[in-house]
Amino acid sequence: MAMLALAYNVIRAGQGGDVALAFVHSDELVALEGWVFDHVEVPLNSWTMGVPLVAVPACYFYAVMHYVATPTVLFLSWKVGGWKYRRGYWSLVLASAVALLVYMNYPVAPPRLVPGDGVADVMRAFAGYGWWGGAASAPRGIGDATNQYAALPSLHCGWALWCALQMWDFKGRWWRPLAVLYPSAQAFVVIATGNHYVIDVLLGCGLVLATHFALDAFGKRRFGWDSDESPGLLSGHASTR
Repeated sequence: MAMLALAYNVIRAGQGGDVALAFVHSDELVALEGWVFDHVEVPLNSWTMGVPLVAVPACYFYAVMHYVATPTVLFLSWKVGGWKYRRGYWSLVLASAVALLVYMNYPVAPPRLVPGDGVADVMRAFAGYGWWGGAASAPRGIGDATNQYAALPSLHCGWALWCALQMWDFKGRWWRPLAVLYPSAQAFVVIATGNHYVIDVLLGCGLVLATHFALDAFGKRRFGWDSDESPGLLSGHASTR
């Protein structure tokens, strides 16, 4: 996990092998989405730009939750233990590793950076309300050091769905509503702020689902990982491990 985190930050810190190609790929995605881009993404982004009470929280959500929710849910999964933790751990590792390979080989500019597509850069427009700069969601001064051409797949949404899959199995009345709310809010935010296309969201979620169900189908039997989780841990009961 430490090696993956290091690789994630190193690769994300690059500017991409071919910026011009990133814009070509973006044009291809817009053409592929067609009606959805013109009638869903552009209007949603325009509406968000005009409502600061929505735009500012959306910017904070985009800049914070991606890095807070995922390690928190991973830690809680570890506390539960058993197969569900092991499946979640390796699903996160594998999905993220595949995404990094795509970032290196298939750069894509986010909608907010493509001139003339009708999508505004909400993060830049409301940068005065937060710590991030006009270049990206990174802190001011280092935004230009991040790879802004790694839009596909969306790990913001992929990791959010991963959190949802893990939370769905937690004990307690609030986990399942949160499992529905969090990835839904993340999908809204990444599109409304112009950081991702709908297809980025779908591919990010699809990647996580593929690793999740592949491990469910083959991993447990292949590695002999038994289900030894402690069902009551997250609902306030003592562990029985």
